[in-house]
Amino acid sequence: MSLNRFEAFSDGVFAIAMTLLVIEIKVPDLSQATASTAINTLIHTVPHILSYITSFLVIGVLWLNHNALFHLLKRVDRTVLTINLVLLMCIAFIPFPTALIGQYGSLQPIVMFYGLTLSLTGIVYNVLLFYAVRQYLWGHPQVARRFIYQAALWSISYPIFYLVASLLSFNTTTLSTILYILIPLFYLFPSVIDQQLGTLSNEF
Repeated sequence: MSLNRFEAFSDGVFAIAMTLLVIEIKVPDLSQATASTAINTLIHTVPHILSYITSFLVIGVLWLNHNALFHLLKRVDRTVLTINLVLLMCIAFIPFPTALIGQYGSLQPIVMFYGLTLSLTGIVYNVLLFYAVRQYLWGHPQVARRFIYQAALWSISYPIFYLVASLLSFNTTTLSTILYILIPLFYLFPSVIDQQLGTLSNEF
């Protein structure tokens, strides 16, 4: 398949999923509210806003890395398309656990479900990454094995962190929630893949 069509379809799903996140932040009825009740109502929307920001960053990080990976390639095969569809299915599902944790963020099963969803999404992305690297980049004279190993370590740690954070909810949901926010912030920094784009983009 043409890489342009592949990326356009993927970007569309990413964009729709990110847009759906904000829909879960309902506009409260403040028509009869006083100043104090309006403030209290806005305070009650904070968990929804935090869950929105967190999930937006999560999807944004996945989109950045997805773009960085396929910027190195010129074509994709049917296996890549299939794995990518599973990834997009996971991405499109994220608004659901986001709505749940925004509404019921104090419940341990909900906090854990949110983290497991993000971990599973990261695992699927890694399957896509490892297949694409093995199929198109492994053995290429311009791609150092050291780069491949560093990129793999950077990428696989992403779902592991979410898995650990979700398991911590058995002891404290607060720490899990804090880690959910911090993890995508850390991965916003340029990755090993990004650092190789300048030298490799003209080779594929």
